[in-house]
Amino acid sequence: MKTKAIGAAALSASAAFSNGGQTKEKEKTMVIDMHSHMEVPEAEALLPEKPSVISSPMSPASAAHQKRLIAMLKDQLENPERRIADMDKAGIGLSILSMAPSQMFYSLEGKLAIDVVRKQNEKIAAVVKKYPKRFLGMATVPLQDPGAAAAELERAVRELDMRGVQIASNVTGQYLGEQKFLPFFEKAEALDVPIFIHPTNVAGADRTKFYYFNNLIGNPLETTITAGQLIFSGIFDRYPNLKIVLAHAGGMLPFNIDRWGHGWKVRPECQEFIKKSPVEYMKNFFYDAISHGPATLRFLISRVGVDRVVMATDYPYDMGDLDPLKSIKAAKLTAQETENIVSKNAMALYKIV
Repeated sequence: MKTKAIGAAALSASAAFSNGGQTKEKEKTMVIDMHSHMEVPEAEALLPEKPSVISSPMSPASAAHQKRLIAMLKDQLENPERRIADMDKAGIGLSILSMAPSQMFYSLEGKLAIDVVRKQNEKIAAVVKKYPKRFLGMATVPLQDPGAAAAELERAVRELDMRGVQIASNVTGQYLGEQKFLPFFEKAEALDVPIFIHPTNVAGADRTKFYYFNNLIGNPLETTITAGQLIFSGIFDRYPNLKIVLAHAGGMLPFNIDRWGHGWKVRPECQEFIKKSPVEYMKNFFYDAISHGPATLRFLISRVGVDRVVMATDYPYDMGDLDPLKSIKAAKLTAQETENIVSKNAMALYKIV
């Protein structure tokens, strides 16, 4: 796989990092956002009909607000110049682009599914080529066809210099621990690229319509189910070098993992595919830092280690963190811990030099 050299000076942002109440000026730190979405209208135009902007059941009030919000975000999702301006305001030097979750079209079949993701990947690659000092890309793949997904991942990495791949937490209700997805995971491990898992098509959507619970509760719940499926199915024993990034601080996983460990001790079905406690697999994952609270971020770090956490915005959505440096500073980490999260961990994970 090619590794593109990025000019660190061009990407750097001066940031004051908190260090025990004292401020240390860190020059030329490459501030990296690994969770930033875009849309590709050219790919959507290939579909036989325009998809709905409402991807989950919602109350009428939430649905109306969501439609207004998506219309307002169109420029941010499609215009790289607008995105760069927003990055500069937030002190972000480099964004790793991935498709908007609503544009992972897993219901498509055959050639159309492949054509759509190829169009998406080629558009992201074109944006990266035009602005090589500001963006890198993550591929999208037709995971409903794991063989085709593996092939497109290899093409995207080797020909388009994609640095990772984003997939959904389930494929039309099928979770990622199922045997059918093994060819994809095998290819990702062989290519040594990180897999970013984003929640979509969330569990319990029919019971979380109100108060935007389909996102407030549904998204972290969905990530937790997916992480559990991967752990208990033995995916990390089969592919120990997989690099998987969980969105939104790992959902409920950091808070629920000890219950899983207890279940593994007392329930034989929890031991079917794994020979050690689920707790020991926590550090097989990486976690984005979108926690929405300094205490939560510090707790995540206490469970998994600062080397497993990477800065993210979920740009441009309202449930993201569009001022991530401020949020990380509020956690009152050391200067080294902060630099690891905002820069060094992502540099290593995505092979940025």
